[in-house]
Amino acid sequence: MATDDERRPDPDALLRQTVRREARGALRIFLGAAPGVGKTYAMLCAARERVAAGEDVVIGIVESHGRAETEALCEGMVRLPLARMTHHGRTFEEFDPDAALARRPAILLVDELAHRNIPGSRHPRRYQDIEELLDAGIDVWTTVNVQHLESLNDAVARITGVRMRETVPDALLERARDVSLVDLTPDELLKRLRQGKVYVPEQARAAMEGYFSEPNLNALRELALQTMAERVDSDVRDAMGASGETGPWPVRPHLLVALSGGSEDAALVRAAHRLAERRRAAWRAVYVDRGHDDPERRLAVENAFAQVNRLGGETRRLYGYDRLQELLDYARQHNVTTLVVGRSRPSGWRLWRRPLARRLLTSGGAFDLVVVAETERRPRWRARHRFSPASWTAGIVALGATLAALGLALSVQNWFSLADLSLLFLGAVLISALLAGTGAAMCSALLGSLAFNFFFTEPKLTLVMVERDQILTVVFFLAVAVAVGQLAGRGRRRLLALRESRDQTHRLLAYVQSLAVATDGDSVRQVGLKTLEQWLHVPVAFLERQAGAEGVRVSQAEPPATRLPEAALLAAAWSWQHAKPRGQGTDTLSGQGWRLLPLKEHGHVLGIVALNLEQREALLSPEEEALLATLLSQLAMALERTRLVADLGAARLSEENERLRSALLASVSHDLRTPLASIIGSASTLRELEAQLTETDRYELLDGILGESERLNRYIQNLLDMTRLGHGTLKIERDWVALDDLIAAAIKRLGPQLEGHELVCSWPDDLPLLYVHPALIEQAFVNILDNAARFSPVHGRLTIVAGMESDWLWLRVIDQGPGIPADLRERVFDMFFTGGEGDRGRHGSGLGLAICRGMIGAHGGQIRALVSPTGEGTCIEIRLPLESNTMEAGDG
Repeated sequence: MATDDERRPDPDALLRQTVRREARGALRIFLGAAPGVGKTYAMLCAARERVAAGEDVVIGIVESHGRAETEALCEGMVRLPLARMTHHGRTFEEFDPDAALARRPAILLVDELAHRNIPGSRHPRRYQDIEELLDAGIDVWTTVNVQHLESLNDAVARITGVRMRETVPDALLERARDVSLVDLTPDELLKRLRQGKVYVPEQARAAMEGYFSEPNLNALRELALQTMAERVDSDVRDAMGASGETGPWPVRPHLLVALSGGSEDAALVRAAHRLAERRRAAWRAVYVDRGHDDPERRLAVENAFAQVNRLGGETRRLYGYDRLQELLDYARQHNVTTLVVGRSRPSGWRLWRRPLARRLLTSGGAFDLVVVAETERRPRWRARHRFSPASWTAGIVALGATLAALGLALSVQNWFSLADLSLLFLGAVLISALLAGTGAAMCSALLGSLAFNFFFTEPKLTLVMVERDQILTVVFFLAVAVAVGQLAGRGRRRLLALRESRDQTHRLLAYVQSLAVATDGDSVRQVGLKTLEQWLHVPVAFLERQAGAEGVRVSQAEPPATRLPEAALLAAAWSWQHAKPRGQGTDTLSGQGWRLLPLKEHGHVLGIVALNLEQREALLSPEEEALLATLLSQLAMALERTRLVADLGAARLSEENERLRSALLASVSHDLRTPLASIIGSASTLRELEAQLTETDRYELLDGILGESERLNRYIQNLLDMTRLGHGTLKIERDWVALDDLIAAAIKRLGPQLEGHELVCSWPDDLPLLYVHPALIEQAFVNILDNAARFSPVHGRLTIVAGMESDWLWLRVIDQGPGIPADLRERVFDMFFTGGEGDRGRHGSGLGLAICRGMIGAHGGQIRALVSPTGEGTCIEIRLPLESNTMEAGDG
């Protein structure tokens, strides 16, 4: 039966509910797993229902991405005018927060929460615009994909290989009054992609090959469902706390395992993990820290926490003196449905205390209680090391403080009463507790009571007391001294523990931040080795396996001149092969001075960390062992991150190179046929009709053979280069080059082909340099200009214009040829496509526009066919990044 105190509403839960319910502006978020699941569509459908009910709903901005069904839902609804902004010579339309503040609708629709505003806007991010509107009392509805949540940025990058630059704080999700999940299966989303309902066909094809693969979509969908489940679970806990219900409400299984810091914790964690797997329940382990744990217990708890993390659970350390009450409070606050504890018996002088499991049974908790039997029996009495340097220090402090109090009391005994003199000895107890802990305080209390009795009670200089009031004074002094000493000692331990924890947390935070900003393996190893050397004060080395050899070698060390003996190198090779630690402090070769620790991640050994522990005067303490394990774990994860990033980059480059090589090889028969046929025809004419030809005819035939031969030579040279590129023998060697130089070189190479055409070039003088492979980009320009010249009429005009947009440089080549029909503008980039008209007619198209796309794509750029601004001919647009751009998936 719950008591009145237990049924009292939780103030924090009431506050959270009140803030969400009575906030001046309420936020509603439509959450999706990926672009295209229908978040904007669902938001507009819900908005139209509110409009039909007579509410004032206004569209601030809706990103339809050209989808007709989305635009249809916007018809008939009030829309705010967008702000027109100019950036790099181009005009953009952005959401106008001032118009929204002036209109002040009841509900405002602002699509794409994670959108980055055009530079020069009031706020750099759209979510900041929304926060201003919410603070002004306007209800806002918005949409966001799960990959844009800041806390999931690393997880999404690991799953998809794409790191989102547009993220929003998780605090916005917590602030939202309502969160609606818009879900779509991967099959349905891929079907929408193929139908062009998410992206235009060119973007959809690239998306399905990369970000929108079925495994990625399944993983993102699970992240979205987990995020929504956590939000609903938080709402349930708040509802329970606000209503004063003790819970748990069986809406989602939560399992809690209570650790004791003993040897039975390992078996307890394994049992809890199996139980959670069977019930498919979220689980976590907690330990109640009462402030007086010895190093062995702290190490045992850290090991248990590490085991929980490896098995997929969460950990939490609670602080309090009453373990039972702390567990009950935590279970009620977190809606725990099952509590797992170990069955143990009290040991030592605590035989009179009931076991935790029995006390939990009588506590009346509304959760299931699972008691796990001990796997090994513990002795009732454990031998303790009574005397240690710390014990001698505590004794000396207690003796010194007591003697000082005695001296002071003897000097003032004629002016103060017996009760007042006892306060001096009580002060000695406090000083001993603050300087040396509870043990010193207890020793000081005992010595103080004896000194007080011996020197100040009648008869003096004896331990005999005959007066009743003096007996009571001594007894009360001893009781108060013991209580005060215990409290002061506990306070000192807590203070020292918190100070140590704070310092270690700050140092670990700096260490993790340094690892996070390290961009390659060498930088990560340098950070890790320097930190280990500074914290442990021993030489540290990092060893790697030599290519094609069995042994290992030292790749980095701190100090740099550190060298390992041959025996340590052999031990390191064994440690690498068996993925187990070796050397001092381990089960193998413990007498060796070096400790060799393999760094493992997903079963793969990344390297060996060697520590020269023989230079230390003492063995590593349990705290240092736990710290070492944490440092090595973070170092292994950072090394694995850099390895995966490097592998991902190599895989992307290899994929792009393979696509380019395949396009080149597949286009040989198409692109080389025309010059070969022309050369063969001219040569055969010269041989068979030489006597009938005039000098002018022979010159024209020879000139044609020469020109086509040069053209064929360009094709073959480009083909050989691209083939070597596909095999990895020709790398994309980037360099900084001006656009003027690239276009000038392409025009020079095409001198004869451009004769008779009017060439118009126009671009700003302040265009930035491109970081590209000059020969490849020049060849792409040559192919496009050659194609444009071939299909333009005699004396036709070829226009080359260029400019800059955000982080991209664009270039357009416009001709006056027959043009490309709208339904063929995407297909002209396909291999072997011969439409028989337009720019892909019987004359071919140089090496083919598919080859140009491969060259541009290898640099992360884009190429597409557009409508000519003049209405005649074709416009081929090339877009090249001015810096390394990651793929940004748009919202939908």
